[in-house]
Amino acid sequence: MQEDVFTLPDIPGYVNIKDAAKMLGVAESSVYRYIQTGRLQAYKAGRSIVVELETLKRFKPSHTGRPRKKAAVWHASPDIDSSLITYIKVQVRTDQQDILLKKLWEIKQEERHLFSDTVMRYISLDDTSPPTITIQLVWKASDTPNEKVRQREIEAFKAELADVLIWETAQYSTGKVIIHT
Repeated sequence: MQEDVFTLPDIPGYVNIKDAAKMLGVAESSVYRYIQTGRLQAYKAGRSIVVELETLKRFKPSHTGRPRKKAAVWHASPDIDSSLITYIKVQVRTDQQDILLKKLWEIKQEERHLFSDTVMRYISLDDTSPPTITIQLVWKASDTPNEKVRQREIEAFKAELADVLIWETAQYSTGKVIIHT
């Protein structure tokens, strides 16, 4: 005998674990942990667990690590070992933003395009129209690879994202850090 399986319909005023995690900006495992420790009340509906929407709106998730008591102070970058930052601003091709985000996630997961000796790498989606991303690559001046190595790695990154980014109009700049936190 075959059983028909139906998904739980939306229950007004309640959300599932996946949606609760999105609303709180945390992983689903964190929501389960909040429920298991009694910090967040939930209900079982068949095989599904749901959280009351109003309770979720009032809930404050905990953050890992020690909270700062005050904002980090500015530090002067030493002349001997300052940091260099390369900025690349590039437009996203029309209707390619979702594909770009998927490709960037795959790059992250597979730890590709780490750009030799960078101490930080940021790729941000700018709030511009048309959509644009800004890539920031940070090196310690003393550990910066030579120009040929940096260009080779940037070219490989560009090749991988050529179908979703308009590299022909990209803007490039490099700067030396003066102060930082």
